[in-house]
Amino acid sequence: MDPIAKSDDSAARLAKIRLAILKRFPKSKSPRYSLLKQALQDAEFYHSDQYRKSGEPAIIHPYRVALLVSEAGMGIEAVIIALLHDIIEDTEFTKAEVADKYGEWLAEAVDGLTKVAAPQNRPRGDPTSIETYRKLLTSSVKDLRTLQVKIFDRLDNMRDLGFLERKRQRRIAMETMLVYVPMALRLGLQDISDELSTLCFRYLYPNRFNRVLAELQQRIADEQKKVRGLKKALEATFKEPDTAPCNVQPKYRKVADYVFEASPQVRPLAGFTVTVPSAQDCYVALGRLHMNYRVVPNSIRDYISNPKPNRHQALESKVFIGGEPITIEVFSTDMEKVRRSGILADWSASQEEMSRYYQSYLELLDQFAGNEDLRMEDVLRYGQMETLQIFTPKGEMLSFPQRATVLDFAFAIHTDLGIHCDGAWVEGRRAARQEELRDGTMVEVLTSPGTAPEANWLGYVRTARAKMAIRRHLRGQRLSRAQEVGHKLFDSNIKRMGLNPDKFMERKAFLKALDTHGLNPERFYQEIGTRQLNLRSFMLDNKLVSENELERLGPSVPGGLMRYLKRRSRHSDPDLRISGLGDEFIHLAPCCSPLRGDAIVGLQQESGILIHRTECSALEQVGLDALLSVDWDMDRQKVPYRFHLKIQDRPGMVYKIGKIMRDLKVNIQDMNIESKDALSQANVNILVDPIAVQTYQKIVSRLRAIKEVVKIT
Repeated sequence: MDPIAKSDDSAARLAKIRLAILKRFPKSKSPRYSLLKQALQDAEFYHSDQYRKSGEPAIIHPYRVALLVSEAGMGIEAVIIALLHDIIEDTEFTKAEVADKYGEWLAEAVDGLTKVAAPQNRPRGDPTSIETYRKLLTSSVKDLRTLQVKIFDRLDNMRDLGFLERKRQRRIAMETMLVYVPMALRLGLQDISDELSTLCFRYLYPNRFNRVLAELQQRIADEQKKVRGLKKALEATFKEPDTAPCNVQPKYRKVADYVFEASPQVRPLAGFTVTVPSAQDCYVALGRLHMNYRVVPNSIRDYISNPKPNRHQALESKVFIGGEPITIEVFSTDMEKVRRSGILADWSASQEEMSRYYQSYLELLDQFAGNEDLRMEDVLRYGQMETLQIFTPKGEMLSFPQRATVLDFAFAIHTDLGIHCDGAWVEGRRAARQEELRDGTMVEVLTSPGTAPEANWLGYVRTARAKMAIRRHLRGQRLSRAQEVGHKLFDSNIKRMGLNPDKFMERKAFLKALDTHGLNPERFYQEIGTRQLNLRSFMLDNKLVSENELERLGPSVPGGLMRYLKRRSRHSDPDLRISGLGDEFIHLAPCCSPLRGDAIVGLQQESGILIHRTECSALEQVGLDALLSVDWDMDRQKVPYRFHLKIQDRPGMVYKIGKIMRDLKVNIQDMNIESKDALSQANVNILVDPIAVQTYQKIVSRLRAIKEVVKIT
């Protein structure tokens, strides 16, 4: 096209968009009309001589975003934000100048849409910068319009994605799928979410996209006759005298539904929607439906009395029509408007609720602080649309993602409730903390003061809040244990040098060394406990002890186990006592599977203390300074034990194991043998009545004496 003709065409389109925007805000009814006119002029002036990859003037983008915002029914302020959303980032117009000309409110909103300059090791303005997302969410908490404009900004950019190189297309499409599609769903923008998902599919997997689209269109065409029959049957159901006029429409699956699937499902029909005049008519229509068709059990959902977080309302049910289950959604005309525009249908009414939601993501970002590998996708991937509605004993409703558990519910109520969660009462029965919740149930959390999170709890939860709370507790537990271990190690080593630990810490030279390394006593102990700081080197480098004093610690060379055992024989008290299960910082070595009562030694590692049996071959080349004197914390109270045995499956094995228990007068509560493997091995699980630790040690000793027993845990 001739450049002059192209320029004229762009000018004509800009004029058309400008007119369309102004028509939505008549001068006589719009208090900020003059500000809108000023924004149109400033956007065009400051973006002049800038062009997009498509060759179009850069101003076409903010104009189109502003038009989308206005067509969504948002106010004149949101349109002004849209017009100026790139002006700070891409022009010389500063935030201070925006504030001076338009007000602080708009400057904050526009600045929230401005990317944070990336570090040198990342491309400039990299949209995956965590600080850019933090800035966007912070601004959104203050004014939700910032986030709404961002969604329309991303939509317009995705529509223009074809002009970028393939690598950028894939990166932007993946970011959109992981971040902005969940955002759009959260705002109730179903149509925009579908379009963004479709565009992502097209640019991420173009070949599969074309194939799936063709298959889906063909299957929809093939099913038209059957769909028309189902629609007629439903329309006849709703033609009863006491039923309000309704509009029945088929609902098909979209190509976006298959972005992460190999091919379309056999049936493209997702169900039918039924639109009626009012909310009361919805219940009448559903009743009529259930009087004529058999209902699929547990399929009824009432989102009118209990709306979803994005204000979605409808009645949902699944009924058998012609022998097959068909999903039916019933909603009023007002509800349909919300379904199309989400909270934009009345965005101001949901401002506080949505701000609270995005505030929760800021809290997650704060919890992730210091993790250089974090991307916002890691946070927002937890922002999937909640579809489970769970009730407290007082009738308060909370929403959760699918497969949420009792633990998720407990942490949603209060962090302390989650930390001490010991299960729950669910519909009058006791439920374990890892049990998955069912939609519509009432849950009463049970707690125990002695209960605390363990690493396996992370596998029980689905919500971001629960995961972050568990990780934070485990991290605190680990640091606390590391500090305890480091303190004991420090005291032990100082005493071996013939010095007093308390007086040593009061030395000016020691305090100066801590200050030089930016450490306080607590952090100093933690770094010793996690082996980030070598005490021997720290003493030498800072000239805190003499060579003669340091020699008393012994040489730091491989093969220190025998010297450790000799040293241990001279010191009756271990540096650390542990339980039989370990914890977040102390782990039992899988190579030798130490059991309570075994002679053990601790091996210091950055991840914690690894407990080995003293005869373990893995310790042969370990340096003396890496070994830690540990012993079992022998509780005199009788407790039940569960033994897991891996055995060579031979005749008479059950008799041999049972005889040991009988001889020691131990009652077996439960015993089962799991399936054999290719090596003719079997797993034997034994639960015994409460016994003393001495009896437990005798059982272990006698079981190990059976040659067919391969391993005991």
